[in-house]
Amino acid sequence: MHAHRITTQSHSQKRLCRPQRNRALNNLLVTTLCSAVLSFSSVAYSENSDVRTPESTPNKVTKAQACHGVSVQVLGSGGPELDDGRTSSAYIVWVDDSARILVDAGSGSSVQFGASGALFDDIQAMVLSHLHTDHAADVPSFVKGSFFTFRNNDLPIFGPQGNDVMPDTSTYLKTLLGSHGAYRYLSSYTKEGQDDYTIRPTSVSLSASLQSPFTVSLNDAISLEALSVHHGPIPALAWKVKANGCEVVFSGDTNDKANTLAEFSKGADLLVLHNAIDDNVGEVAKNLHMTPKQLIAIATQSKAKRILLSHIMKRSEPGLAALNEAITVVAPGRVYSAVELMNITLDQE
Repeated sequence: MHAHRITTQSHSQKRLCRPQRNRALNNLLVTTLCSAVLSFSSVAYSENSDVRTPESTPNKVTKAQACHGVSVQVLGSGGPELDDGRTSSAYIVWVDDSARILVDAGSGSSVQFGASGALFDDIQAMVLSHLHTDHAADVPSFVKGSFFTFRNNDLPIFGPQGNDVMPDTSTYLKTLLGSHGAYRYLSSYTKEGQDDYTIRPTSVSLSASLQSPFTVSLNDAISLEALSVHHGPIPALAWKVKANGCEVVFSGDTNDKANTLAEFSKGADLLVLHNAIDDNVGEVAKNLHMTPKQLIAIATQSKAKRILLSHIMKRSEPGLAALNEAITVVAPGRVYSAVELMNITLDQE
């Protein structure tokens, strides 16, 4: 039914056809549930040390705060290969048990998003390291899937500026979702006031550097930083997510030509490093990705508290266990090898 009405129904008609969007009923259920919960005595809160009363919740996060209430879940740990048995790159940053930041949206990640139990309503921003399909192909799938959610807050999407090889992020989204785009039936999400929320794209300048990174604050608890990195001819970014006193750095795909990753991730609670090649590949691959020797050096120099090896490809997987062990020996942080849906808690130990 839905496939036949996508180009013919008006916005108001769409609403009549989705009972899951009955917000009046939903609000009534939420109000009833909240009233029932609040009817319990305050003793119920004091008996559970993991539950904070509103008075004890801080308004702002400061650097002095211990990292708490944040985890990072792997939606996709692979690259663009068809037979590697992995979903393409994507991650969720959970904050206080809500999925808040989606980092990359590689092929298949929208399916894993559903498997994670996350709610798209809760996502406060989507950040893209670059626009290769194994990092950005599922953006339209997330937008289409949001039709069946209660999302009504605008969606910021951040990604790199373009060059003569790749479009900038704003153009990429317009080409996919705009009025004349490949998925033009979703264009209402790109136009102010025409659907339940509006996509807000931002193209991050390729001049973003250690000295002058791109920064944006999403709210009192969560902020983002981006650093331009070298990924051959492809514009690319490394991302840092700050939340509840925690810092998570995602290297994205890069060969770290400028040697900036270790400094950008200094002392991070989690550093996600992409392990796509081995040490013996040719120069073309080394112009795109970091070698295992580089990963060991960056993990050591950054002094990150945890290291997650991801973007595993068939050529790099045979050496994954040895790389994990080598980093464990020389770097101070605990080391993980990514698999789909693993969720790493970052609370200070």
